[in-house]
Amino acid sequence: MGTDAVLLGSWVDVNKAKVILDVGTGSGVIALMLAQRTEDDVQIDAIEIEKEDVSQAKENVLPSPWPKKVSIFEKSFQEFVPPLKYDLIVSNPPYFINSLLPPTVHRARTRHTEHLTFEE
Repeated sequence: MGTDAVLLGSWVDVNKAKVILDVGTGSGVIALMLAQRTEDDVQIDAIEIEKEDVSQAKENVLPSPWPKKVSIFEKSFQEFVPPLKYDLIVSNPPYFINSLLPPTVHRARTRHTEHLTFEE
C-alpha cells in the first residue's frame, strides 16, 4: 500500500455512488476505504489479476466491518464482465510506461502499463 492509494481512497467523491468498481484492488485498501466512507447499501466490486493480491484482499475484507459490502474478483480488467452498471469506477493504475521492468512479473503487472494500458 502506498501513499497514492491512501490519497485516492480518501479524496474520491463517493457522495452519489451506490455501485462502485475498484480496478486493480491489490490488497483491497481502496475498496475498504470506500466502504468505510459510504452508506450501508453501497456495493463495491473490486477486481485484481494477481492471485496473491486477491488472497490478501479477501483476507483484509473478511474481518472488516464490510465483508458483505465488498466483493473481490480474480479477473483482469479486459476479461471482467460487469454484473452491474457502476456509478463510480476508481483505479490506482499501473503508471510506468516504457521503463525498465522489475525482475518479477507480479511487480511488472502492478506498476507498469505492459498488461493494462491507459487506453484500456
